[in-house]
Amino acid sequence: MPTPSHARRVTREELYKMVWEKPLIRLAAEFGITGNGLAKVCDRLDVPYPPRGHWSKKEAGKPVVTLKLPPQREGIPSTADIHPTPPKPAPSPAEKQTAEAVADRIREIAVPESNDHLHPRVQAWIAGHKKRQKERELENRNRRRDFGWASPLIPDLTERDLYRFRASSAIFYAVEKAGGTIEKSSASGKVTFLIDGHQVECSIVEKMVQSLKQWEEQRKWTAFTEYCKSGLDSSGFLRLSITTYLESRRPEWVETQKVKIAQLIPTFVGQIMAAGPILEKRKREREEQEKRHREEETRRYEARRLREINEKRWNKFREYAVNWDERQILLKFLVEIEARLADEADIVIGDRTLKEWVEWAKANAEALNPFSAGAAGMFQAIAKTTQWS
Repeated sequence: MPTPSHARRVTREELYKMVWEKPLIRLAAEFGITGNGLAKVCDRLDVPYPPRGHWSKKEAGKPVVTLKLPPQREGIPSTADIHPTPPKPAPSPAEKQTAEAVADRIREIAVPESNDHLHPRVQAWIAGHKKRQKERELENRNRRRDFGWASPLIPDLTERDLYRFRASSAIFYAVEKAGGTIEKSSASGKVTFLIDGHQVECSIVEKMVQSLKQWEEQRKWTAFTEYCKSGLDSSGFLRLSITTYLESRRPEWVETQKVKIAQLIPTFVGQIMAAGPILEKRKREREEQEKRHREEETRRYEARRLREINEKRWNKFREYAVNWDERQILLKFLVEIEARLADEADIVIGDRTLKEWVEWAKANAEALNPFSAGAAGMFQAIAKTTQWS
């Protein structure tokens, strides 16, 4: 069934009818989404859908219950646009070419059959393990003498541990030959390579499976029991994966009875090296996006600044108009005062005479004159208004 390319709008009633006509997973495929995704849409629209086991019971002729569509409650939408999940991007021709070229260059690197001449990083894992064993033995001797009890001894490396170490050694040598470096490496299998200045996180671990063995039996295949989850056991195969996010892809390769780890290493390392250009491209896109964001922020700030300045200038202009109007009133008032003072004696009031009070009032009224420096002077003062004035 082809994946739909456009969003599809459905009503509560339409969706309710559809989910009770066919299984959720099959219906979800028609919308180009997962069954869980469609279930979330149903929850959002308050549309009940068949519970687990409904369709198998119906096919077996057993009675099933069909839930009714409840009335639409406040806050529940009546429709939903279901957008198909976009397909994962295919590797670009450049990425594919890089991976193939690297794979051809390192194809002669093999997984060693012995534990001699392993990569220095792997040798350090083995040496570190032996050191921890000796430290535990010494610690136990001291504890038995002082307390009479001791912690469990650290077991020796198992053949599965050493097999994973040999595979890791081959991968390390292959990455270095291809031009990469190892930034971090852990005996747990979590490794970080540095490719073209970018960190590529990878995992070189056992493929785990569900087990019915007792907990202690499950953990006998490895000396690193702290890395094991309860209920899981080794499948006897390794799993290689790139855990760094690469454009909606998380490449993974699993060893099988027919395809051994040595056959997977060239492809694995090729993809590791191809991740460098992908991350560099993403870095440039992110920098470009950040640059556009900064430019947009600058434009918004400048527009806001100009609006604020314009608003302050307009307020200044209105203030001049108000001052001019007030000055006219004050001058008219002062004329009336002078007319009245002509019939009154010039007496002293407070710290000055009546004439001095009139001159004081005239000076203050004149200070309100926006045209004291002419119309051009008034606009020059307005032009000097800034965002912060």
